[in-house]
Amino acid sequence: MSLFGDPLFRWRETFMVLFVEAKRPTVDDVEKALARVGKFDSEQVNEIENGLIESLTVTNQIDCIGLDIVYVDGEETLEQLEELQGQISPEDLLPGQEELLEKLPACTARLDILHFEQLTASMTEDDAEEFLDPGALLGVAEALAQLVDGVAVDPGTGTFV
Repeated sequence: MSLFGDPLFRWRETFMVLFVEAKRPTVDDVEKALARVGKFDSEQVNEIENGLIESLTVTNQIDCIGLDIVYVDGEETLEQLEELQGQISPEDLLPGQEELLEKLPACTARLDILHFEQLTASMTEDDAEEFLDPGALLGVAEALAQLVDGVAVDPGTGTFV
């Protein structure tokens, strides 16, 4: 079950890691990468043969967050990649990001990282727009990009993470 169906969590943002489909990781490898970032508890695991990831739902009680990590390939990934390449301008790149832009055309799969905030009893409606520290999400995106030799992207802004 995705955290979208859990009333204790509210979706905040989505990042993605684009990579070559042949480097699809196992759930075990993803869990090890997450362990280097923080203490995540696996809530639901979906994998195919050989333990390759289909989806993984994790929570982190310390940071009060949850993540749905979902593997996507095929036409949906290619369409997203085409859209991203149209958004990212070489003139807007930070120093050293040229290599990331050069990796994009070879990407054929992605891991979507859906970031959820855990709601607490003390939260009010006014807290809905309160800043949520993205530190754990940024760390997870970077760790997964390293795992699959991929490129972490914030599709909302069209920028590299």
